[in-house]
Amino acid sequence: MKETTAKEQQDVLGARARRMLDAAPTILCVVGLDERRLIEHNAALARSLGCTEEELSTRGVEALSDRIHPGDMAGLAASAERLKGARDGEVIEGELRARGREGDERIFAVRAEVFARSEDGSAREIFLSAEDVTERKRREQRLHRSEALLATFCDHAPVLLYAKDREGAFLLVSRSVEELVGATPGSMLGKTDSDFFPSEVASIYNDVDDLVRRNGAPFEAEDPVPHAQGEKTFYSIKFPLRGEGIPEGSVAGISVDITRVKAAEREREAARDELIAAQQDTIRELVTPLLPIAEGVLVMPLIGFFDSARASRIIETLLQGVARHSARIAIIDITGVKAVDVQVAEMLVHAARAVGLLGAQVVLTGIQPAIAQTLIELDVDLRGLVTAGTLRSGIAHALKRT
Repeated sequence: MKETTAKEQQDVLGARARRMLDAAPTILCVVGLDERRLIEHNAALARSLGCTEEELSTRGVEALSDRIHPGDMAGLAASAERLKGARDGEVIEGELRARGREGDERIFAVRAEVFARSEDGSAREIFLSAEDVTERKRREQRLHRSEALLATFCDHAPVLLYAKDREGAFLLVSRSVEELVGATPGSMLGKTDSDFFPSEVASIYNDVDDLVRRNGAPFEAEDPVPHAQGEKTFYSIKFPLRGEGIPEGSVAGISVDITRVKAAEREREAARDELIAAQQDTIRELVTPLLPIAEGVLVMPLIGFFDSARASRIIETLLQGVARHSARIAIIDITGVKAVDVQVAEMLVHAARAVGLLGAQVVLTGIQPAIAQTLIELDVDLRGLVTAGTLRSGIAHALKRT
């Protein structure tokens, strides 16, 4: 009775152990080396490789070999030879490519050690455990490609790329940043702006970084950067950098060299100023035309309204014209003048006196009745000016005098 109970308990424990082994996601099996026989295995072997229990029972190791990548067979044979002389507890590790149950190639991390020995002490059975690491390897490959792409991007980017931690130490810099400050590849990591820039410049950079941290938002500005060939100007965007594995308070930035753009802007502004000055000169000539009509005779027709600046230009143009043409008579025609006030009257008197100092005479034409009345009311002293009702009569007068 007691023997029966013990046997039943042993069967229960054995069944439980089998269930535990079959539930394990890792492949577990025992292989006989001499006869190349699959002695024991759990359900994960069939699940992972798509083998049937009948196939494993009849073909065993041969069924497994059919699914292993041909390129890995030589390495597998070498590992088996190593195991024959391995010590107890010595583990041989490696990776194998095999065809999975969906027919796709899978990668397995394999561990093997001696499980049982022959009477002569040589390895007779080995215990294998294998874990499907395909997805992990793919993630590692993607990460490796991403890191390689980022490194290549940072090496060749024509802009400055950089990231700093809360203390301002560089976490990442592009090759362009290193070239700008004359640093060797990788030498800027862990250092700060004060190691490469004057203290006043580094202080400005740190203040901007702190502003970005406080506001938690991007900040744009134009940054002057000292350089061996002269100061450069960069357009910079700095922003908070957050994410898994990134130190809290980190800040990143992208800076574009706009030195040439700023120089071109200054050139355009200078050219624009020159154009505006030329246009103003042209306008002054148009609003104060001076026409030589005969030897020693000039005519200046005036139109519109006047201010002090225009009155000064009129007198300046008139005097320059009289001197340049050696004129004896200068006719000022005010037919097109809208109104005469004290300012206009004083301008006419000043013009007459100034021209007189150059030995010439001013003839004022085009005086309308309303303007004549205004001049009288203003009590303007027109002595030194010859007046004529029309430009035509003024020209006739001038021609008689020359």
